[in-house]
Amino acid sequence: MSDELSEQVSPQPLIKRIFNITLPTQVLLGLFLGILAGLFFGEMIAWIKVIGDIFIKLLQISLIPYISMSMITGLGSLRYDEVKKLVKYAGSTLLFIWFIAICIIVIMPLAFPLWPSSTFFNTSDVQTLVPPDFLQLFIPSNPFYSYANGIVPAILIFSILVGFSLIEMEKKDALIEPLMVFRDTMVKITGYISKLAPIGVFALISHTVGTINFDDLTRLQVYLVLFATVALLMGLWVLPALVSAVTPLRYTAIIKALRTPLITAFATGSALIVLPMLIERSKLLIENSEMWDSESVEHTNSALQVAVTTGYTFVSPGALLTLFFILFSGWYIGSDIAIDQYPVLIAIGLPSLFAGAYISIPFLLDLMKLPSDLFEVFVSLDLISLRFATMLSAMHYATIGLIASMGVVRRLRIKWLYLSGVLLSTIVFLALALFSIKSFYTHIVVAPYKKDEELKRSSFWSTPQPSTIHTQTLPNPRSKPKKLMNLAALEKRGSINVCFQPNEYPSSFYNNTPASELVGFDIEMAHIFARQFSLSIEFFPTETEQQAQVLLHKGTCDVYMRTLSINPSRTKELALTSPVYISSLGLIVRDHRRNEFQNWDEITERNEELKIGLNSSAGSLQFMRSLLPETNLYVIPDMKAQEKLLSSNMKDIDAIADMSEEGAVWTLLYPQYNLVIPRPVVSIPVAYAVASDNVELLEALDAWLIGEIHRGTVNTLYEYWMLGEAVNKDKPPRWSIIRDVLHWVD
Repeated sequence: MSDELSEQVSPQPLIKRIFNITLPTQVLLGLFLGILAGLFFGEMIAWIKVIGDIFIKLLQISLIPYISMSMITGLGSLRYDEVKKLVKYAGSTLLFIWFIAICIIVIMPLAFPLWPSSTFFNTSDVQTLVPPDFLQLFIPSNPFYSYANGIVPAILIFSILVGFSLIEMEKKDALIEPLMVFRDTMVKITGYISKLAPIGVFALISHTVGTINFDDLTRLQVYLVLFATVALLMGLWVLPALVSAVTPLRYTAIIKALRTPLITAFATGSALIVLPMLIERSKLLIENSEMWDSESVEHTNSALQVAVTTGYTFVSPGALLTLFFILFSGWYIGSDIAIDQYPVLIAIGLPSLFAGAYISIPFLLDLMKLPSDLFEVFVSLDLISLRFATMLSAMHYATIGLIASMGVVRRLRIKWLYLSGVLLSTIVFLALALFSIKSFYTHIVVAPYKKDEELKRSSFWSTPQPSTIHTQTLPNPRSKPKKLMNLAALEKRGSINVCFQPNEYPSSFYNNTPASELVGFDIEMAHIFARQFSLSIEFFPTETEQQAQVLLHKGTCDVYMRTLSINPSRTKELALTSPVYISSLGLIVRDHRRNEFQNWDEITERNEELKIGLNSSAGSLQFMRSLLPETNLYVIPDMKAQEKLLSSNMKDIDAIADMSEEGAVWTLLYPQYNLVIPRPVVSIPVAYAVASDNVELLEALDAWLIGEIHRGTVNTLYEYWMLGEAVNKDKPPRWSIIRDVLHWVD
């Protein structure tokens, strides 16, 4: 009796129930703990990414073989009439899902609040777009090459051809059965590795949460919130409810059966990785429905694996949602894409997505006349949005597989009342969600524009030399010219006198640090030259190039550290160094007019209508006159005048011609403008200058420049100042609980 009582009160069953949790629960626990770990440790947990990468690579081991074998054996096991049904039902389901996704995408911009923005120059702005090779992507002319390089669309088409050919083969079982054994072996491998999902999910999520830049999220959260809302709505309600509306399967059973692959897809950011798991879970869902005979289950399973793997070849709604980034980009920079351009975006964007988002997004940005540097924004956002997109894609593949396989065995029954309720509830929820997001970000959370402040806080990349900054702009006209100094004379004197152009962002400007330093690309180049020869520096501001010429020839300045375009006219007054870098000609225009300046030929046709501003140097005037002979040119005497023009909305002119790098930064300071680089790109080498007869110093500067270019110093400074890396220097570590709340670490 006592033994029986002790068994009843034994804690063992309770302990077993607590610790013997299912794999889906373990994955959810890993997801939750990963978020906590990322918030707690912040950037300190970045090292854990290697564990997540190992998990992803382990999952990839069996992917390609499994997908290919599933397609071959699945198709080969079917009859022709079943294949026709499969194409019919899978194709119609795919088109219907595309229609729903496109309708949602085109109304998502209704949730956009208003805010200003602009970006640094990006080298991709002047690159020639290489179109994707669709033939190589889809035609397996060399199947071994496709397998070796993981070209999934080509692999699937090859597998479809093999599987379709097997249908009419008399002795096909001799090949199909061994391939099925091999396929099941891949499933076994995936099953073993899937047991590591909680660890892999924890590592991937903790790294993501721990390294996300909260400052970026502050301004970009509108995109992320909209994307996540739509992806969750479609993935967790619209698609599973659609399956439930046309098949005997219940909504709750669908969600319960597929939760593990959906969570794993979210954590890994790859729908391809979970395809084996998705197929097996879908098969289990069908088998557990208890409404099939063994033959029906077998045919349903074959149709299911063919439909799911074939569906992967086509663009998923998760991939389609990336088109929303193009619409977001236009709003983000203050240049909304017109509604009449939406059909073009959809018609061209959908097929381009077959090549992948990282190929199609730059192409579509160029197509919509958006700055190509927005692709960098997409890459940073993709870290988060990709996870919602892959979760939606995983549900999409399951939806196609379940509906198509049910159609093959004639189990489709449309519940019209239920389906109407699904559509109505989706419309109501979507309308409320978009209205709420717009209201929230318009009236409650207003993301401040800080890029101009970040730019003005930029400091030196390297340690500066001792320097003195003068306020003198011109020498005393009665003073006699000083002797021009070569390098040896400068070393003997111990200093170098440098002319610079003030307020020329990002080349030379005063930052907003407490000491108010004179910084910028040209200024730092002067410091690097001076440091190499142990010289101090005296800086002399010059408002115009003409003033600099006077100072150089008077001997007040030894070098004019301002990147000037190399052209023959300048050589009459100045001696120019070797090219420092190759720039391009851009136009600063009002955002709403940026589409008017995309092509030089189109600009030339409107020459007489336009008035373009440019600096007052003779070289610049001559160059622009040769490029646009009939255009009205407006001379801007100095940087103060340019600032005045920009602050007054450029009422008197249509555009300002400038070097692209510097023009882009002006749009940071005045985000209501946009930098346009008309095609074909006009490349311009830029150089520094000395007095026309100071040949010895010119040779020394050339030798120094060549050395710094080959050492990579010039490129590093270019990325730092011109491409905007300077704004990220000395940023404090990402917020974390361990550092900012508990203060356990510095």
